[in-house]
Amino acid sequence: MSDSPLKKAVFKVKGGSDIPVQFNPESITVSKAADWAETGDHTLDLPLLEWKGGKAMKLEMTLFFETYEDDTDVREKTGPIENLTFVKDETHGPPLIEFVWGGNAWKQKGQAVTWNLVGFSTTYKTFNSDGLPVRAEMKVSLSEYTTEQEQKDRIRLQSPDHEKMHRVRPGDTLHSIAREGYNDPKKWRPIAEANNIEDPLALTPGAVLRVPRIR
Repeated sequence: MSDSPLKKAVFKVKGGSDIPVQFNPESITVSKAADWAETGDHTLDLPLLEWKGGKAMKLEMTLFFETYEDDTDVREKTGPIENLTFVKDETHGPPLIEFVWGGNAWKQKGQAVTWNLVGFSTTYKTFNSDGLPVRAEMKVSLSEYTTEQEQKDRIRLQSPDHEKMHRVRPGDTLHSIAREGYNDPKKWRPIAEANNIEDPLALTPGAVLRVPRIR
């Protein structure tokens, strides 16, 4: 077991300074909803479902702050996170952020997720003799952010028409990609041939490979 200190989680602000949390969260909740509408007529026992679109992924956590021993205002620590909901002059909107813990950004499908801080609720629990808050509990809610072009690129990479595209992740091999694309790791040769790959174990993370359709 490592004796090294636990690394701090950090909000990495795009175009701004990093904001470390004082105490790492004890738990993180991730959620995502899909919009399905009921359709059909009275002749059916159950309604049909029509896909209307996806909704942004949510990441929620509770953070704790304390300045009791220093006898200083705990809002000096909560304030920078709360300010992530306010408009920045240069972008005319709140800043975009990444949630990073131990150098690892929160990822989805192998790609770092960009977030907006869409809400917070801070409860001040302890006060000093001057009435300054010295303990606080903050619930924060982050919402996934992507541009229109990023979403189009992501959909294009996952299209099932004729062939698929696969962005290589660390640790991927042609066998693992074949297992994911064809449900059979032995069918790696069509991928190798389509991408002119001689060594099935030597893949470059980030490269995009064709996964041809097998008829």
